Amino acid sequence: MAGIYKRGQTWHARAQRDGIEQRTSLKTKDRAVAEKRFRKWLDQLDASAWGEKPVRTYAEAEVKFINEHLTTLKPKAAIRYGSSLKHLSEHFGRMKLDQITSAELSSFETKRRSAGMSPSTVRRDLACLSSMLTSCEDWEWIDNNPVPSYLRRRSRRGLKEGAARTRYLSLKEEQALLAAATPAVRDAITLAIDTGLRREELYSLQWWQIDFVRGLITTTSNTKSGRARMVPLPQRSRSILEVMQRYDGNDHVLVNPDTKERYWQQNKGFKAAVRRAGLSNLRFHDLRRTAGCRWLQRDRKNMIEVSVLLGHSSVQVTEQRYAFLESEQVASSISSRDVP
Repeated sequence: MAGIYKRGQTWHARAQRDGIEQRTSLKTKDRAVAEKRFRKWLDQLDASAWGEKPVRTYAEAEVKFINEHLTTLKPKAAIRYGSSLKHLSEHFGRMKLDQITSAELSSFETKRRSAGMSPSTVRRDLACLSSMLTSCEDWEWIDNNPVPSYLRRRSRRGLKEGAARTRYLSLKEEQALLAAATPAVRDAITLAIDTGLRREELYSLQWWQIDFVRGLITTTSNTKSGRARMVPLPQRSRSILEVMQRYDGNDHVLVNPDTKERYWQQNKGFKAAVRRAGLSNLRFHDLRRTAGCRWLQRDRKNMIEVSVLLGHSSVQVTEQRYAFLESEQVASSISSRDVP
C-alpha cells in the first residue's frame, strides 16, 4: 500500500517494493508539495528497481567535484570553494542530491544568516553548490540544478551582493596614516599605495622581482588573474627599498627583523595605525584602490592602462570598480558652484 500520511506537522510517505515497506519524510507541511514529492519518490524507487541510474548523494558529488574541478581552479578560488564546502557539507552532507530542494536551500540560507554571515557570503556558498550541481548535470547524476532559480528569486528579497567598496585615501589621510604607523608598517603601506599590489603580492614580493634600473616590479603568475604583470616603482618606494635591510637565506622584501621570517600580513600594526590616525572604515585593500584612484585622477591614466596595472581580468571589471569616481566628480563640481 502506497500513500502519504502526516506525522505531527510534516508529511511522510510509504510504499512497498519487493515485499519491503519503504518510508521517507517528505519534509513539508504543504499537502500539494508533499504529493508532488511523493510521486517523484515513487519514480525513484521504480527506477532503482529496474536498474536505472542510481540516486547519488551529496557526499559522492563533493568527492568527485573536489577531485575533478577544484584542481582546475586558481589557488585563491580553490581556497574560497574549500571554505564554502565545509559549511555546505555540514548541512547537505547526509542528503541525496534529489533532496536538495528550494526548501533545503532556504534552510541553509537561514542557518548561515542566523550565524551572522552576510548576504554576499551566503551567495558565495550557494554559488559553490551551484557549480557542484552543474557538474552533476554534466555527469548525468541529476536533471536540474535548483540553485540558479533560487538565487534569482532571493535576490529580489535581499540575498544579493553587497555594494562595492569605494573607500580610498585622500592625501591628507595618507599623511596622517603614515605618521601614525610604525616603520615596518609604514613601508608596507607606502609600497601598497605606490604599486597597487594585492596584499599577498606585496607580502610575497622578493628582491629578484624588483628592477631598480627601469623602476619596475614584476609579479609572479601566482596572482588572482593567474597572469604576471609589471607595475611601476615610484621614486618614493624606490628610496625605501634601496635602504631596506636584506637577510641571508630569505629573499623576501618585507621581513620581520626579529624572526628573520617574511611577514604574512601586518593586520595588528595596520589597524593600530588607522586608529591612531583617527581614520574610519579603512581596510588594507583600500590602499590598492587608492593606487587605482591616483592613477586615474592624478596621473590621468585611462581605464585600459589602469586595468593592466591592477591586473584585472578585463577593463570592464576596472570600469565597474571605479565607476564611483565619475559620480563623485560630478557631485563635487555641482557642490562647488556658487549658489545665487
